[in-house]
Amino acid sequence: MSLQKQIRDRAQQLTSLLSIQYPIIASPMMGVTTPAMVAAVSNAGGLGSLPCGVMTGDAITKAIAEVRALTDKPFAVNLRVPPREMPTAESTQMIFDALEPLREELGAKHEVATIPTFEEQFEAVLASDVPVVSFSFGGPREVFAEALEAKGTIMMGNVNSTREAKVMKVAGCQVIIAQGWEAGGPRQYFENPHEASQVGLMALLPPAVRVAQNVPVVAAGAIMSGQAMIASMMLGASGVQIGSLLLRSHESALWEAAKAQIAWADDATTRVIDRGTGRMTRVLETGLSQALADAELPTATYPGQLAALSSIYEAASAQNRIDLLEIPLGQGAQGAKALSTAAIMADLVEQYEQLLGE
Repeated sequence: MSLQKQIRDRAQQLTSLLSIQYPIIASPMMGVTTPAMVAAVSNAGGLGSLPCGVMTGDAITKAIAEVRALTDKPFAVNLRVPPREMPTAESTQMIFDALEPLREELGAKHEVATIPTFEEQFEAVLASDVPVVSFSFGGPREVFAEALEAKGTIMMGNVNSTREAKVMKVAGCQVIIAQGWEAGGPRQYFENPHEASQVGLMALLPPAVRVAQNVPVVAAGAIMSGQAMIASMMLGASGVQIGSLLLRSHESALWEAAKAQIAWADDATTRVIDRGTGRMTRVLETGLSQALADAELPTATYPGQLAALSSIYEAASAQNRIDLLEIPLGQGAQGAKALSTAAIMADLVEQYEQLLGE
């Protein structure tokens, strides 16, 4: 069997399952992805992904309705599984108290944010009858998986290691997204510690594909071109997930000053830190994160750190203080294009098809 046929057969496995035209999934990027971006990716033949992040149930319902007003194609909704060890109130309060002067300077709210529960978010997603749900930071508990299976919802799970790929397969996920060390945004580890989850995509894909067996694996991390798509699929992936490629798109919610900085990034620009949210995340580090490090304050476990910093992020965003806002950024982000999402998708598909040939 020719290499071209092997790749097309793998792609067909994914596209048939998800009812999409091309083996391309968009990453659900909190603070970046908009309903317009989700719809644009789906309308272009891929699978757009809506991040729930820290949204309330009502906000999730509204965002899903906005996506449906813009597309009749399939799309995914992403949920973040809560950590096994939740942050203590004391650790969150310590960070919050230390940032009192900065809140005064910004005129930010003097309150720790309330993070919606997973159960509230899940009920909103379940009631909305979305075609695909993806899970970050762990697999769904049996009761949640059974509820989605009863509705015929396709489940996707994100992993950083082969061990986690096994867990997601057992949990009933029909697609496994293998996130390499190159990827921007939050790391997906949940079975192994962060230190044991720093696996590059080229090393992660072959064993993940092996343990997944008949479950399609999607490659995530520095997928910025058709060449990267083909390289990933040569190693057994059935498709790819793109994130940083869309950061500068017209539909991206990133403020313009941040988009401009991305154009000057290189492969050594980013850092993987937990000071922004409590979760190890690949970002373009800012002054706020560096100040927290200099102060030697212990980081509260996710989502405690995020709850303590949320009012600062909200005020800084309104005032365009990019020195206080982390930018999720992958190691290949310098290839991001300032075009419409539709144009970025069309260019990626054209590269992929030309390289693959007949």
